[in-house]
Amino acid sequence: MADHSPEAGPAPQRPAGRRRHPAARPTDDDMLDAASAVFSEAGFHAATMNVLAARARSTKPTLYAHFGSKEDLFGKCADLAADTLASALFEAYAAAADLPLEQQVRAGVASFFGYADVHPARFRLLFGAHATGSAAEARQRLMSAATREITRRIRYFTRRHGRGAWGTSAELCASFVVGLVVEGARYTLVADSLDPASAAEFTTQFAVAALRHIDPHLADALDARE
Repeated sequence: MADHSPEAGPAPQRPAGRRRHPAARPTDDDMLDAASAVFSEAGFHAATMNVLAARARSTKPTLYAHFGSKEDLFGKCADLAADTLASALFEAYAAAADLPLEQQVRAGVASFFGYADVHPARFRLLFGAHATGSAAEARQRLMSAATREITRRIRYFTRRHGRGAWGTSAELCASFVVGLVVEGARYTLVADSLDPASAAEFTTQFAVAALRHIDPHLADALDARE
């Protein structure tokens, strides 16, 4: 504790008018996250620029100056959500590329669930009830890219295990896996009582069991019809 006795001299005075902790201005990413939350909750049409500015701790002129129109802002939010989720997914895919099938699936599923847990507003913007327009387009780009990558990995797995390079059957399996993971993460985000890590592991086990127990003759028959 400071000694403010007469011998110690007067206590130092803070200059008048100086703020101790000036409020930091929100960054572009801060404003995009705030806008994503509003859009994911209310939808594009119901979200007003006044509400968007208030949630972002900013002003309408600032939003217009940084992002353009409301349509442009919505598109930038959707692109940010899709691009950051894609980066997380493909980093996980690359890191697990040489691992056994189950660990590859686990890496991708954990990355997807982890993103939904850490960035719920961005996830809802892409996969929630109000995912229309730019958000739906960004979601489709993301899911198509993930499906192509998983298709490639399934074909590598089937060739390596003497089952040949599956064609349409690999694409169909990949679509199933992507749909399963999306619905699992969406359900987990809505059901607050679920632990994301446990739900991700459950989804992993479900997907791996399905992939391992497919009758290869059915895949051959499906591919033969191409």
